[in-house]
Amino acid sequence: MFKYKLYSALLTISLVTLLITGCANTPPASEPTPTSVLEDTTWILESYGEPGNLQAVLEGTEITALFDSTEGQVRGSAGANHYFGGYQINGNQLSIQQIAHTEMFRLDPEGVMEQEYQYLNALQSAESYQIQDGKLQVDCGGRILIYTAQADEEGPSTTTTITPESELETTTTEAPMESAILAHIGKD
Repeated sequence: MFKYKLYSALLTISLVTLLITGCANTPPASEPTPTSVLEDTTWILESYGEPGNLQAVLEGTEITALFDSTEGQVRGSAGANHYFGGYQINGNQLSIQQIAHTEMFRLDPEGVMEQEYQYLNALQSAESYQIQDGKLQVDCGGRILIYTAQADEEGPSTTTTITPESELETTTTEAPMESAILAHIGKD
């Protein structure tokens, strides 16, 4: 009888220990990893440039980035044109491979083409990223890009599908553009 009570007590203690140890090592399922927050979210650029001298995105333009985890590509609007390129993430390190983009010329608002040029060159130089308080900051070798996540809304007025293997398909309600040509931006 004594042996039976001893075995029962040891078995109970072992089971409780296993349950406590197993639960303590399980990470909470609700906490997303930084990579999962970066990817598959449409990010809208708020400002860009050198730290301490950031420029706001021009009124009347929208610059976006979507890091598509299934395609391994970043794509979006650069203000006047659409772009895409491969990307790799290692921890908080971010690298962007060759960016291709359409080449449409736009005069309005004034400065939109210079803004686009600066954005694409900075993005091409991406080195790392961090997400804090709902903002994405991409560090680009002396320049930074600061984005906010796009709020869930009705669909955008411009719908674009870009893949390296297919043609550019754009449906838009914005002013028509004269031509579309693919171009590549290399690292400086």
